Amino acid sequence: MSTIVQDRFAEAKMRFQALFEAQENRLNGQQGSALHQFRRKALGLLEEVSFPTRRDEEWKYTSINRLLQADYTVGESPRITEADIRPFLIPGLDCHLFVFVNGQLQESISHCGPFADGLSVKTIASALEEEGAEEVETILTEMLEGQKDAFKVLNAAFASNGLLIKASRNAAVKKPLYLLHLAAPGTNVPFNNHMNLTIAEPNSDLSVMEGYFQLPGSQGSYFHNQFSYIQAGENAHVHQYRLQKEGLEGFLVSNTEVEQDGNSTFTSFALDLGGRLVRNNLRTKLKAPGTTTNYWGTYFAKGEQHIDNHTFIDHAVPHCVSNELYKGIVTDKATGVFNGKVLVRKDAQKTNAFQQNSSLVLSEKAAMDTKPELEIFADDVRCSHGATIGQLDESAVFYLRSRGLPDADARAMLQHAFLGEVAENIKLEAVRSFTEQLVHSKFEE
Repeated sequence: MSTIVQDRFAEAKMRFQALFEAQENRLNGQQGSALHQFRRKALGLLEEVSFPTRRDEEWKYTSINRLLQADYTVGESPRITEADIRPFLIPGLDCHLFVFVNGQLQESISHCGPFADGLSVKTIASALEEEGAEEVETILTEMLEGQKDAFKVLNAAFASNGLLIKASRNAAVKKPLYLLHLAAPGTNVPFNNHMNLTIAEPNSDLSVMEGYFQLPGSQGSYFHNQFSYIQAGENAHVHQYRLQKEGLEGFLVSNTEVEQDGNSTFTSFALDLGGRLVRNNLRTKLKAPGTTTNYWGTYFAKGEQHIDNHTFIDHAVPHCVSNELYKGIVTDKATGVFNGKVLVRKDAQKTNAFQQNSSLVLSEKAAMDTKPELEIFADDVRCSHGATIGQLDESAVFYLRSRGLPDADARAMLQHAFLGEVAENIKLEAVRSFTEQLVHSKFEE
């Protein structure tokens, strides 16, 4: 007797497939390109994967039902000017600026190039057609091989404007890259996909920033689905900054996968302030001794926001260091999730790993679920992890009020100080100041 198992996400998959075919019809003869073949292959995997439910341990506290209900559109973006993007530029930062609106690159208001200091930036589509395409082909092939994540599959199928960012051997790239992603929802519901492939060759130094915001004056729902792959070569230094203040009805799913060779350093700073539903997955594999991995994260959720951070650091070899600190505030009816896992494999002796998540829950209807994890199979290690969930120290509030501060100002000052510890780890002063401005604006909402 056979049993028919119905895919509960069949309708959502059909909508994405129909959306893909509609996008295909607008390609004007590009169907034979290497990128198109990759995208078509990715779409074929959609039938084989399933979207996560709350029965999955990794998604126990995050439901994506609302995210999958919308009828999305792709490839539609309004015309904007430099005045429109001014609020999202970082004062005092000299950078290569790439502006995307609803996933479409806006070349007229981007300021990218000429590239120097060993930096190369090109579209993935063009990289696949040029000499040396084998390196990119390998990365993309490995991305799809055995892929079970439906969001990564969707990203691969729809990301037609992805970038290959490369710092050559011994290059100290002075000007950071700033990839500014703007959502412009309206009558239609945009589905914006972007893929970054970043390669830092041995002894190079590179900084990449990603900003996710909603254009002022626009309203409605949209979905940002982002994927980044980062390869840090021997003794390379890669700094990633991800700043997001999405709209009130925005959905964001962010996947970042990092591979580090010996004596390399990867540092991630993530700021999450906006969005209706936000899910960030950050994973790093330490492949050779002497590597250092730093995860710094700040989140502030109000209203009915839901912000979920999942991290994974794989200590696969000995003599490596990892540091992780995430701090956040959850208030009103908002919910927060932190699940950070550090794996120390059997042969990864002399590992030094630190992990801490601290949260303030400032209302009775707000909730925070935190789960820091250590899984250790080596015996000569120094590893620690912890989590705290609490409220403001009322004695500190009283102290500030006794010095003449109003109650609201005293509480705001303490909250600023609580989050400020993480921002101190930002290397670029202009980025640190901009981050502080974003956090301050969040307090004023």
